[in-house]
Amino acid sequence: MILSAVVNTMLREPITWCRRLMTDRDYRTLLSLQMKLGGIPRFTECRLKLYDWELVIPDAASFLSTYAEIFVEQIYKIRFTGDSPYILDFGANIGLSVLYLKKLYPDARITAYEADPRIFSYLEQNIKSNGYSDVLLVNKAVWHENAVLQFSPEGGDGGRVAWDGENSTVEVQAQNILDLLKGRTVDFLKMDIEGAEDLVLPVCKEYLHAVRKIFVEYHSRADECQQLDKIVSVLAGAGFRLHLQSAFCSPSPFAERRVHSGYDLQLNIFGWREDDL
Repeated sequence: MILSAVVNTMLREPITWCRRLMTDRDYRTLLSLQMKLGGIPRFTECRLKLYDWELVIPDAASFLSTYAEIFVEQIYKIRFTGDSPYILDFGANIGLSVLYLKKLYPDARITAYEADPRIFSYLEQNIKSNGYSDVLLVNKAVWHENAVLQFSPEGGDGGRVAWDGENSTVEVQAQNILDLLKGRTVDFLKMDIEGAEDLVLPVCKEYLHAVRKIFVEYHSRADECQQLDKIVSVLAGAGFRLHLQSAFCSPSPFAERRVHSGYDLQLNIFGWREDDL
């Protein structure tokens, strides 16, 4: 019985792989990109053609990871009731999320925020040079107040508001999230702001009722108390039904706790209204 199960597993996985290779264009593209970009050193700028887009990327490793999440796993695949949903993208990085959503909904009204001045230049080039003049791009952080913040750039997709004691920082403008949500109905809010979500989400909880769908990337700092209960409470209190996926975790956390970029856990949190399904 055990031998049979092992043999069946060995046979089934190559078959599944071959079927996906033949039927999934985005998966084939990922394999091709991995062969082309896999040997490029971190934080080396390069240019590439992706579908009909000409892109400039600052870091091949973070690009490949983000492409796999967005285009292969399709974490932002959404059904909207109309053809021109209003989307707020907080933490747009180099623009892959914007390109994916515009591919799904060409008439989508998207406002995209990116705090890192250098990464914003890639976002601007990748969106505008590919003909998306209707996307509003804002080089600011999203915060719980209007402020000037110290920002710690990473060079890829991991830039964040600086932690106490960090020296390698740049100043960035930050915009109060309340100004972006007041009086608006938002079809989709994407929040990937590298650990600032536990400060930003609670201040706008009363306005989240006007948001139809939400995505939050939750980050657990290894050296601080976890805030997952606060994030879940805010979202559940705003009437969202939630689904959680692991973005980074330790396989055996009782035995070994892994830390990546200062975080010991990252979760993708999806929220939607029951009447949207």
